[in-house]
Amino acid sequence: MKMLFVKFLAGGTSVALSYIVSVLIPWKEFGGIFAVFPAVFLISLIMAGVQYGDKVASHVSSGAVFGMTGVLFNILATWLMLVWTNDWILSILVGVVVWFISAIIIFEIVEKIAHLKRGH
Repeated sequence: MKMLFVKFLAGGTSVALSYIVSVLIPWKEFGGIFAVFPAVFLISLIMAGVQYGDKVASHVSSGAVFGMTGVLFNILATWLMLVWTNDWILSILVGVVVWFISAIIIFEIVEKIAHLKRGH
């Protein structure tokens, strides 16, 4: 429970600070860069390393590659939906679905390639 609290506190603080920076700087598009600050990834990696060691931290990092690559698809899908519909709620929902599906597909492709390289 202590680790969960630390993740919540650190992640929440990072997100809040990223938002504050994005609001304060005069270039709003540049402020969007802070919206994708990898706070959750960094906190998860640190906590996995501290609590379970390098091997688990490596697995967390590998999983993050799939999820963060999915974020690119999420951003593109959300942006395109906003352009087409001007409905931010629908755009977010579609973006989340695209993120999840793309992350799973990327994971499966990487697993299949690794399986083929092992010769199985």
